[in-house]
Amino acid sequence: MSRKYLWYILMLALILVAGCAEKNTSYQDADALTLLTVVPVVGDPQQLDCDDANMYVSLDQGGLVSINLQSYTPLWYSEMSFTDPEADPKPFYQSRKLALVPEHNRLFLNEITATDMIWIIDTTDPDSLKIFEGVTGGTSNIQDITARSIPNPTTENVMEVVYCSGNNIIYKLYDGELWLGDGSADKMLNLPTRVSGVELDDNYIYGAAEQRGLVIYNKTGYSLVCNIPLYGVAQKLVVRDGYAYVACRQGGLQIVDVRNLQNPVKVAQYLSSGHANEVDYHNGIVALSSGGGGAYVFDVRNPAKPILIKRITEVGYCKAVKFIGDVLAVASRDDGIFFYKMNK
Repeated sequence: MSRKYLWYILMLALILVAGCAEKNTSYQDADALTLLTVVPVVGDPQQLDCDDANMYVSLDQGGLVSINLQSYTPLWYSEMSFTDPEADPKPFYQSRKLALVPEHNRLFLNEITATDMIWIIDTTDPDSLKIFEGVTGGTSNIQDITARSIPNPTTENVMEVVYCSGNNIIYKLYDGELWLGDGSADKMLNLPTRVSGVELDDNYIYGAAEQRGLVIYNKTGYSLVCNIPLYGVAQKLVVRDGYAYVACRQGGLQIVDVRNLQNPVKVAQYLSSGHANEVDYHNGIVALSSGGGGAYVFDVRNPAKPILIKRITEVGYCKAVKFIGDVLAVASRDDGIFFYKMNK
């Protein structure tokens, strides 16, 4: 091989190394986080949600675990009893996605034993969770669930639930007692792309629409408001204070200004190592889980200029992140749930 070709190969290698290095050269604050504890779990953590007292983790083949946030003691459920004392306990074989509404003591758990289900669980007694009701129909292949209490409800419905399945976004209202199917199960079907993540606010439903980026629907009338293309494959998102923070697989963290939905603008990105798969926000801080790249924590008080505070690599393959106030929970595929105190 001639020296000329060797020179070209060397230059190409340097360019590739430099390009990869750009992902990890930002300033990091070594004192920003303190590891509080690691809670080993059974199974493969899929998704996290919490109230002030307990963290709930869907564990795929491991079932469900609740973790007391004072003692960090886990309570594992490989099966669960019903509130109806005549019903036989339900074994959990594959628990995937979940969402908690603390104000009404309801946990929505997607479980795919033989038939894809959403189990509605009563969390009134955290030491003895009970299945309240099971939901089927439009519940296959769920990729994400979000639920919240309705502010100032005007009907008997006090909660709203949105979940995505394949090309579908399904929105439901729930009164806390009977799942009557109220909502728009027939209004947002057959979208032009798969949807992997969903989010709600008072007026809109947001979707992480994989290769199509970010989609936003009006909650009244369920019409498409806008579609913002993003780099990467949109997986999950949170929307806070007029900005959407989207985990976009190879596109890392993508930040979109959605304060004016007639003119939404992507304002920033950070290309993380690994594949970004989950994101959460608290008080001007964003956490991003990025698969084999670990977890990232950013200062986004200026969303147009995210500052990397810390990259967490000790967790190994990262599946999910969740803030509990100033504590960050990070789900590791191999080592359990890591809890960090945010010091700044």
